[in-house]
Amino acid sequence: MRPSIRRAATAAAAASVLAGGIAALTASPASAAAGSGSCTRNDRDHTIYAPNLSWPAVHTGPGASYKTIAHVDSAGQFRVKCSALSKSGNRFYYGYVEEGSYAGKTGWVYSGNF
Repeated sequence: MRPSIRRAATAAAAASVLAGGIAALTASPASAAAGSGSCTRNDRDHTIYAPNLSWPAVHTGPGASYKTIAHVDSAGQFRVKCSALSKSGNRFYYGYVEEGSYAGKTGWVYSGNF
């Protein structure tokens, strides 16, 4: 094999391995975010309101141990699509923030906050 072809083939192989490694490092694990596929109950697509002076956290999964990604504003609206129980047995609603500073953000909120 010619040296120039060998160098090109080696560079292409190295770039491929590097790209695969970067993709593996930036990919989040499946447990990091849980969408509506984790729901166990259909809650009939309704709106709930956060109490005054309360800013319920929106999590990436059904449980307080999941990352907080947003908040429902005080007296703000959250559109519930479905729900599931956390590992500790608490009900979490899945849906999206309808208004306020995090409007459109989807995630999970603890039902006891409403």
